[in-house]
Amino acid sequence: MKVFINDANILIDLVKLHMEEAFLSLQVNLYTTDFVFSELTDVQQQSLTSERLTVIRTETPDDFGGIASLYNALKGVSFEDCSVWYYTQKMNATLITGDGTLRKKGTQSGLDVKRILFILEEIKNQKLLPLNECFQKLEELKLLNNRLPFAEIEHRIQAWKNEL
Repeated sequence: MKVFINDANILIDLVKLHMEEAFLSLQVNLYTTDFVFSELTDVQQQSLTSERLTVIRTETPDDFGGIASLYNALKGVSFEDCSVWYYTQKMNATLITGDGTLRKKGTQSGLDVKRILFILEEIKNQKLLPLNECFQKLEELKLLNNRLPFAEIEHRIQAWKNEL
């Protein structure tokens, strides 16, 4: 089964879009790290607390050292972001992030990196939300996050309309 390691910005946007239930129903293994989870507000944490989202606890000196080594090597990437990078490598997973620097550097280093649009596509493909609601969530996402690739969103909207 696929493994997704989720960054804070993805989890925050999903809560703002009220998509936690669909996200947590994805037929994949969902993870985040304790460092990322601590970036969320109490309300966001409660919305995402589920046996379906595993919070990886960094407990061993080797794991902490691996994250710290990445942090020292990667300029402009936060310690929290280095934690998701580290576990993405360790677990041979897909990193889900909206952070531009993390996405670019991760992709350049060979990580499989996806954005929130990928999550919405997975939700649509697994029929966890009706297609018209998926459209609505894309429109809401455009208003919520101005750093998204709007051309890609519009392309997706047009492609999904052809599926009707």
